[in-house]
Amino acid sequence: MSDSTPTFDPIVQSQASKEVTANAYFDAASPATIFGRRQSTTSGLTWGYYGGRWLVDSLLSIITNGTVTLTASTTNYVEATRAGVVSKNTTGFTPGSIPLYAVITGAATVTSYTDYRIPNYPVCGRTVKALSDANYTLTLGEALPQILEFTGALTAQRNITVPLGAQQWTVFNNTTGGFGLQFIGATGTGIVVGMGKRAIIYADGTNVVRVTADV
Repeated sequence: MSDSTPTFDPIVQSQASKEVTANAYFDAASPATIFGRRQSTTSGLTWGYYGGRWLVDSLLSIITNGTVTLTASTTNYVEATRAGVVSKNTTGFTPGSIPLYAVITGAATVTSYTDYRIPNYPVCGRTVKALSDANYTLTLGEALPQILEFTGALTAQRNITVPLGAQQWTVFNNTTGGFGLQFIGATGTGIVVGMGKRAIIYADGTNVVRVTADV
């Protein structure tokens, strides 16, 4: 957003062709609209969304505008894969997916919706996750920061499933109980980081590998 001194060209009440200025705003802000609700194609139980340019493993991909068919009289969880493929289910956001919207439907129409979209680029800061003594799959939002810390009391070694797209993290196994955490993708091989240890790990698209030894 602009500050009290705006950087945007203002729309003046008396000006002609206000739509030209407004459309220029929308054009400038269009990268932020990807996967956003597209009103012109949303009707009844059809949910429309905008496409745009999307980073898939550091490569720009073009996502086209599209629609998904919602299920009546329930909560629909609209989500996307890392490759930008949009779908919905009525159970909950899939671990590792990109949450988009939770859409509540009646018998024939949408009654309300909540926007869960997040940027798809690495962010500063860290994720701190308290484990419930079970394997865990990171959501895309949890995997975006490049520092990952895990707490909780473990009774066995647990798996932390990370996205397999090319990404590097500094991880800290700050759990108790004396057990390691295995960082692994949905497929391929992983590596174990001991309790109280830190390591730099890397997902290469197939496996999770260790960049540095535990410290």
